Formats: sequence, structure tokens, C-alpha cells
Amino acid sequence: MNKDDQLDFSEFRYALQALGFSNLTRQDLIAAFKSMAHAKPNWTPLPSIPGQPAPAGAPGVVDLRLSREGFQTIAARHVAARDPREELLKTFMLFDKGTKGIITVDDLRTVVKELNEDVPENEIHSMIEQFDVEGKGGVSREEFVGIFLDR
Repeated sequence: MNKDDQLDFSEFRYALQALGFSNLTRQDLIAAFKSMAHAKPNWTPLPSIPGQPAPAGAPGVVDLRLSREGFQTIAARHVAARDPREELLKTFMLFDKGTKGIITVDDLRTVVKELNEDVPENEIHSMIEQFDVEGKGGVSREEFVGIFLDR
């Protein structure tokens, strides 16, 4: 956010990318930005220059600013459109150190340490045992998704 609590188009694009929306086309980004943005304060049309095409009477993308609330509205629309299974599988990959296809006690212990959480060892074991329904020593992708979604 700028010091005036407004986003320009570049900041808007980077903020959406930080939320994981790097696959949006430039046209989609511009359309979303324009749908909620307003002209920056003190914007005035450029003066006409003889022999040149007339300047636009409305502000262009570079002249627009987006409020925090406008950004939150746009971001919320995109978040709501995400497939929760896809998001859970991305999260699974963050836990599955070494891409083994299961989250083991060691994996969970590593994530707990990375997050600076204080989870007793017996609770880490208990979490894995509770959801490892097949007894294979870890939680599979399917089991992980099943923890969060009703199938």
C-alpha cells in the first residue's frame, strides 16, 4: 500500500501474485483493477497538442488507484473461486518433505519446528496415527484432503 493507503496497478498485480494468483492474464488483471479503482487525487486530463490525437478524457490504468477495501473485494472473489482440493494438495506438498507421497512424523516435526510451534512429540505421533488409516507410516494425499473436506 502507498502511504495514502492506495494501490497502483503494479502494487495490485504483485499483491495478487503474493496470494498465489500468478496465472491471471494481464487483461484479467486490468479488468479487475478498473472495476474497483478510481482516479488518483488531483487527476486531470492531459492538454491537447495541435496535430496530435486528442488525449483520453478518462484516466488510464496508470492514473487509477485502488483502495484497501477494493483490493480485498477483488482478492476475496479470486480466493472463493479456487478449488479447495488444489489448495490442499499444494499444502500437502509443503508438508511432504522429499515428495514421498505421505506426510510422516518426521515431516510433521520439521514443519512444527519451521513454524516455531511447541507441539509435544506424543501429539505429533498421535496426529499421524489418527489419520494414517492404512497404517503405512504416514498420511497420504487422499487422507490429507479427507481431513479437511467431506467427500
